[in-house]
Amino acid sequence: MKKKIIIILTIIVIVIIGLLFLSTGGARSDVYLQDFNLDEECNKMTLKVGVFSSAGYVRDLKVKQGGDNKYITFYSTFGINNKNGSKDTFDIELNKSAVEIYFYTGEKGYKKVLEKNEETGEWRKVVEKTYK
Repeated sequence: MKKKIIIILTIIVIVIIGLLFLSTGGARSDVYLQDFNLDEECNKMTLKVGVFSSAGYVRDLKVKQGGDNKYITFYSTFGINNKNGSKDTFDIELNKSAVEIYFYTGEKGYKKVLEKNEETGEWRKVVEKTYK
């Protein structure tokens, strides 16, 4: 009887741990841009990002091209608040036509974080305006 209970409890614990593990690793909607740099040819941009939440880290990103814009979705590490595999710096390829870069924000869609001045060719952070 004790052996059956131990086996059942072990299975339950494994299932719970598996579900917790599988429920993480999804798209993050709380990533913000800390800093960015361009290479000399303006073909590659390095993004340094952070997360607003105190729980979780970024492990990967996916970049989609939409016209002259880049749409970036960041993904969480697996496990709750697991630092293994986490990164805060990512390189993205830029083509000459790129003029805006957006980060995924969940249900709100994408938020513009960088834009290129087409006259000077310089990139700058988009400052969020708050109204009271």
